[in-house]
Amino acid sequence: MRIISWFGFLTACCLVTWLAPLATADDATIEATPKDADGKPAVESKNKNGEGKKDEAETKKEEKPEVKLLKMFKEHQSITNTLGVVMVWVPKDYRAGKYEVTQREFELVMKTNPSKFKGDQHPVENVSWEEANEFCKKLTEKERMEGKLPKSFYYALPSETQWEYFVDEATLKDAVTSLLGDRHNTENVGLLGPNKYGLHDVRGNVSEWCSSPVARGGSWRNYEDYLAITFRYTGSSDTRLDDVGFRCVLMGE
Repeated sequence: MRIISWFGFLTACCLVTWLAPLATADDATIEATPKDADGKPAVESKNKNGEGKKDEAETKKEEKPEVKLLKMFKEHQSITNTLGVVMVWVPKDYRAGKYEVTQREFELVMKTNPSKFKGDQHPVENVSWEEANEFCKKLTEKERMEGKLPKSFYYALPSETQWEYFVDEATLKDAVTSLLGDRHNTENVGLLGPNKYGLHDVRGNVSEWCSSPVARGGSWRNYEDYLAITFRYTGSSDTRLDDVGFRCVLMGE
């Protein structure tokens, strides 16, 4: 009996000694496994380079076309719109048309051309303030529907403050006027040089409607005091003159 008991005792000791390392190894493995908020083992997603994947929702958001479009419009640079119009970045957080709106551009949006002096690249004239505003509204709607304009951006007539800023100190040497001769009509936009911001015809060719029914800049017909930067022609919302047109600005975030 003593021999059997002694043998059982030795056997038990050996089993404890043999199982102890296994228990320790299992415990270490369990402790080394990351756990989530519920105490369950967490599995980290890896991409093919072994790096953790971005949040799926964030990735989808970055891939959306409207997100990329908005990012482009927020950059301080010029863009070309669906009509082929270059909208020049002005360092006051908006863009202004490089040229006065042409008859071709007006027809593409409004399906009509009220101008007296016909020519695709001539500025549209004989256009009322109401029509100029309607053009801006329709162009905004068109480009939003086509996914070319972020919802927070829109075309408009410039305020007088905006107009005065982007005209800056432009001289009459690059203006289509009757100062040095008797002109009888408008000329193609961009015939003469640009001002410091790269905008053409900010003075002369046609006077430009602002957001209030006021036209600024002088025209092909004007001379002397009518060409002063400070000169303002005040008309009604339905006034039409063959030397008054407009230029758009692009506003947004």
